[in-house]
Amino acid sequence: MGSLGMLSMRIWRVLRVRPQDTSTEHGRSRERYRRIALSSSAAFAARAFGLLNTLITVPLTFRYLGAESYGLWMVLISLINAMGIADLGIGNGVANAVAEACGKDDRQLMREYAASGFFLMVGIGALIAMGGAVAYPHIPWMRLLNVRSAAVAQEGAKAFLVLFIWFVLNIPLNVIPRIQFGLQRAYWSQIISAGGNVLSLLGVILVIVLHGSLTWLVFASTFGTIAGTLINGWVLFHGAPWLLPSFKSYRIAAAGKILRQGLMFFVLQCAQVLGFTSDNVVLTQVLGAASVAVYSVPQKLFSFSSQLIIIGMLPMWPAYGEALARRDFAWVKKTFWNSLLTTLSIAIPFCVLLAATGSWIIRVALGKSLHIPTALFWTLAAWGVVLAAWVPMTTLLNGAGSLKLRAPVTVFSSLVNLGLSIYLTRRFGVIGVCLGSIITQVAIIFPLCALLIRNLFKSMDDGKFGLECCGVSTELSA
Repeated sequence: MGSLGMLSMRIWRVLRVRPQDTSTEHGRSRERYRRIALSSSAAFAARAFGLLNTLITVPLTFRYLGAESYGLWMVLISLINAMGIADLGIGNGVANAVAEACGKDDRQLMREYAASGFFLMVGIGALIAMGGAVAYPHIPWMRLLNVRSAAVAQEGAKAFLVLFIWFVLNIPLNVIPRIQFGLQRAYWSQIISAGGNVLSLLGVILVIVLHGSLTWLVFASTFGTIAGTLINGWVLFHGAPWLLPSFKSYRIAAAGKILRQGLMFFVLQCAQVLGFTSDNVVLTQVLGAASVAVYSVPQKLFSFSSQLIIIGMLPMWPAYGEALARRDFAWVKKTFWNSLLTTLSIAIPFCVLLAATGSWIIRVALGKSLHIPTALFWTLAAWGVVLAAWVPMTTLLNGAGSLKLRAPVTVFSSLVNLGLSIYLTRRFGVIGVCLGSIITQVAIIFPLCALLIRNLFKSMDDGKFGLECCGVSTELSA
């Protein structure tokens, strides 16, 4: 058999629909790779559908609503997105806990984690709903939305109410894709979410044809997500009815563990939001709003590489958790080093190529109206390589539950990053915000991640897996 035939055979083994035999370590290894490949492929497809949906709906809705109402819609979405971390990281806690229980082949434990996580999310959703119900009548919509017409403000308030209800419902429903993520079956949620995007697109077109209001457009755009999640829940619980959350399976100990891990994920998320999204604010305050375009346009080019890597690496998170629970340590080590080598081998040539051709690409796309320093392209290229190394490291540590030390250090590094970015921007101009991120990542985050991974591997070699002192949860141990 030729090399092409061998390659085809390997691809078929990875992407085949029928699961591998998991009674042996070799079979479990192949099954993890199969699920990783399926989840990554489905994620790429879902992202493509989402992009297509955006390309169609943005011009349609903009022409239909006009600049003011469309801008109002975008403001409302920004308000809801700002509330996106309101689940306190519990979804990630559920995913880690389910992956651990899956690795132990413990259905009862999986049921307890699924039920406990669901009712925690129901509680959070109920609190947010009550807070929203109390605050809603007292919100000064005209001032908040910065519109002059009371009718436009009233329409915006109704549209926000639809978005808010959608947001609250999604909090407990989000446990469904998180359980699938922990079971390494995220490909189902990705495939069905793509179908939800199509359903939302059809709904938006229908509202436009029927000359509906902004409120109905918002409802149509969110309906597909809810419908897709409900269908996803049917797929999950039809195949595994024992996972259907019931209050009888709720356990205080399970809820406490999920909440503790979730809160640490929440801290990590907040710190990363501060570290990764403060660049434009710093540039606006130090150099003026015009500098944001100079930075953000090439930054979007380089972000393509990191987005691809994150999509590819994310399914490895629950696979690591399950493998560690089964004590398949050789697979964990081999997969980590292979993933690190793969991401770097993709990112380095891609980022160097973009740095060399980026000014030409932007000149062709936007003309000569935007002057971008050559140094910025190479600085962004260096940042892309740094991220390519960071993503596999943090994926492994997330799967291992290594959070206790990372959470406070990440908060500290984000504050250092912010201070460095302000200083370096004043000193070197627009490249300063990116230099601050690179220095912080290399000087603080990389040494910490390297230490935790070294200790994790050492504990595997010594047969003493579990590093509570270094922030790696011992609760994954058998």
